Amino acid sequence: MNLPLLAGLAFALFGIYLLFHSIANYRHAKASQGWPSVVGRLVEVQLWKKRLIDGEMKDAEHLKVAFSYQVNGRDYTGRLPTFYTLVYPETVEFAERHPVGSEVKVYYNPANPADAVLVPGLKKDKPYSELILAVICLGVGISVAVLGWLGVIG
Repeated sequence: MNLPLLAGLAFALFGIYLLFHSIANYRHAKASQGWPSVVGRLVEVQLWKKRLIDGEMKDAEHLKVAFSYQVNGRDYTGRLPTFYTLVYPETVEFAERHPVGSEVKVYYNPANPADAVLVPGLKKDKPYSELILAVICLGVGISVAVLGWLGVIG
């Protein structure tokens, strides 16, 4: 059994999954820049996963949100703050600016109002970060699989 080949193939498959997921998120994020908005309300804002901040372990690494909004008289709920991954310190900044019960601008897909986000568009400073990560993952997986198959490693 060639373990590097199997591990490389598994990593490459994971890279393919990430690539498709990141392409879909990229397309949604680009499209969301032109979506209309309505005023909604935050019903849940939760920080989770500990991080050392000022010498103390605090929940801050990731953010979970839920919001409610209405489009054409119909009620909707959403859970997606952005189409990209928010991490510390963006998570804490968002939670501090938007406590539970506060009003938020909700950007929704006019073709499917159930598809909505609170922060439309791509990540300003790293618009391709998830695509790059997926391509790297795929490349490493293929490289390890080929090297394992050729017997260079393992």
